[in-house]
Amino acid sequence: MTSTFQPMVRLSLALFLAGLAAGCATTSDLETVQKMVDELKATATHASSVAQEAKANAGEARNAANAALASSNQAKATSSEATTTANQAAKTAGEARDTANAALSDSNLAKAASSDAFSTARQAEQTAAEALVNSQDAARAAAQAKVKAYEASTKASSASFTADSLKSKQDARATPESGTDAAEPPKGVVPANP
Repeated sequence: MTSTFQPMVRLSLALFLAGLAAGCATTSDLETVQKMVDELKATATHASSVAQEAKANAGEARNAANAALASSNQAKATSSEATTTANQAAKTAGEARDTANAALSDSNLAKAASSDAFSTARQAEQTAAEALVNSQDAARAAAQAKVKAYEASTKASSASFTADSLKSKQDARATPESGTDAAEPPKGVVPANP
């Protein structure tokens, strides 16, 4: 802005001096010229101050723009990191969902196996109860068989004794008696009266 006012001041002074050279200049004319020069100088100074302020504002604006660009770049980097983190979280969530589904499937299989095991245990319990009853029946049958075997053994012993007695009697009848040399009956056999 200063460069614009300087040619205007020079042009105005040149025109005014040309007018003075063409005619006679008075003190009032000189004062007017001086006043004009002072106003032009003040205007030029003000314009220079405004230009300096504008330049400072432009520098601040440039600094603010650079800071905004840096913040934008940082936000872009943060956004990229957030996107990566979100993708990883989504992947982890998918894996967790798959793991949960697998665990649910395993739980259902375990539940079915537990149900089968419970059913098998009930069947085994029932079979054990039946086996106990059969064992008790077998024990009773064995006891009865033992009694019958004892009875049969007693009857066999009695029959054997009777047979031995009859045989001894027959032997005694078949052998003639000769006084003291007569045969003695077998041990345990009572001699029959003639």
